[in-house]
Amino acid sequence: KARVIDADTDPEVGALVEVTIPGIGKERFLRVTCGTGRQFALPVPPNVHSAIEAQAWTWGIDAQSFKKPEIRT
Repeated sequence: KARVIDADTDPEVGALVEVTIPGIGKERFLRVTCGTGRQFALPVPPNVHSAIEAQAWTWGIDAQSFKKPEIRT
């Protein structure tokens, strides 16, 4: 029952979702599909508001510096 907050058109950038975990509360995850087709949910901080911002956070950079890769390996 994840609530989609923001989704990029590129599944490798992903979608920012929020879920309520019993006993913990609301948590945010970046739901992505890797180049092999596998899907992952990466935890991100609660103050992240977009899929691009979440993707940038996973790389340790700010959202303005994030550029979508042309080719993923």
